Amino acid sequence: MKRLSLFTKRMNVMLRFWITDKKVEKWADSENIFFILSIGRSGTKFLAHLLNEAPGAYVAHEPVKQDVKAYREAFHSEKKATDYIHRFRKKEIYLRCKDKRIDTYGEVNSAIRRHCNALKQAFPEAVFLHLIRDGREVVRSMMSRDTMTEKDPKIQYLYPTESDPWGDKWSQMTRFEKLCWLWRVENEYLRNAIQAKAIQLEKLCSSYKYFEKHVLIPLNLEISEDIWLEHAKSPKNVTREYKFPHFSEWDGKTAETFSKICGEEAVRNGYQL
Repeated sequence: MKRLSLFTKRMNVMLRFWITDKKVEKWADSENIFFILSIGRSGTKFLAHLLNEAPGAYVAHEPVKQDVKAYREAFHSEKKATDYIHRFRKKEIYLRCKDKRIDTYGEVNSAIRRHCNALKQAFPEAVFLHLIRDGREVVRSMMSRDTMTEKDPKIQYLYPTESDPWGDKWSQMTRFEKLCWLWRVENEYLRNAIQAKAIQLEKLCSSYKYFEKHVLIPLNLEISEDIWLEHAKSPKNVTREYKFPHFSEWDGKTAETFSKICGEEAVRNGYQL
């Protein structure tokens, strides 16, 4: 089995080499394609599973392991982001889908959020949506997990760009402060890249009409209210045990820190602190 797996990987590499951009573009022009991007802990797995219920749709959630390394590189280089999408990811999507009988291909993916501009260039007809969750809930969930620790390969070595106002404070910042920064900087990036009002996870899970208006109609998908309700009652990849208090129990210093770092971006995306 191990030899077969290695052979399959080598064949995929060879196939990508011989696939032309023209062939991929012809396929992409015939498909309904979308990308829903967000920071982690924002409901991507839940939404991917829900959208896979739509007839004729194939919706992936972080399907490629290479995205982890590519994310770290793309954070500091749009060129590397473009190279990754053009040389590998665009063709990988095509290979994964070309023999499937589908009308729609989509990804609900936090790992390629920094590839948003590159994806827009590679798939100019695709629909892009920005998924967001209350930053206080995201940071709390991350604080209860291994995010931005030595156990986190995707985020561990992340640091601000030279133009970031928090760059000179980075080495003195606490993990909580760094996670607040992460929520702010990534949602700011997506807001500017997608240039559309973000879709709030809380409203997606509480209102079918909101889900229909802001997700189904833009993506040209059909999912019944009964199916939506079934998924809304069964969220995916939830934090089972919180090691950090709910924001309603934060002390004044913690709440002030979050507001100082994230407050402006939170308000821009419809969250009142």
